[in-house]
Amino acid sequence: MTRLVIALASAAFGSIVALGCGGSAKQDTTTTAGSGAGSNEPAHLVKKVQVSWGISPVGPTQEMADVFLATTDETGKQVSHSIGRYKGTCSVFSPAADMNAITGVQCKAGGGGTELHLVVQGGEHLIVLQMPFTEGAPQDAMNRKEITRVKVSRGIGIEVDPVQATTGAP
Repeated sequence: MTRLVIALASAAFGSIVALGCGGSAKQDTTTTAGSGAGSNEPAHLVKKVQVSWGISPVGPTQEMADVFLATTDETGKQVSHSIGRYKGTCSVFSPAADMNAITGVQCKAGGGGTELHLVVQGGEHLIVLQMPFTEGAPQDAMNRKEITRVKVSRGIGIEVDPVQATTGAP
């Protein structure tokens, strides 16, 4: 009987060892080069739009100006949006911070004139707002009215062109 117990114990131990050590052989794992910075794939363009103003004086004494908003996408495609004709001498300026505008145009005639503010709404609309101004008087953002709206792709980067056109339509 002792031999039977030893034989059964050996068989059981052998089965446990066989089960514990079983499994498939390890496969050779190698890594291959991915599509990182060193690959030969074309570069990806960052989605952005650059905005700038075009101001074209008109009239014999240049007392009026045609104002344009130019948008340039990441591929270089430019679209000019006519904003309108305004009285006075027009120039690009930075609106007051409480106006929430990224850039603007001020057309001065006498002691006042018109301001155009470019604001971004919801990350997908560029909106040009018009507001009268009188020098020295406080301005009210609620006194602005919408002139035009330009749709851009949601989430696109919007940059103001630091060199802005002031002689002719862009």
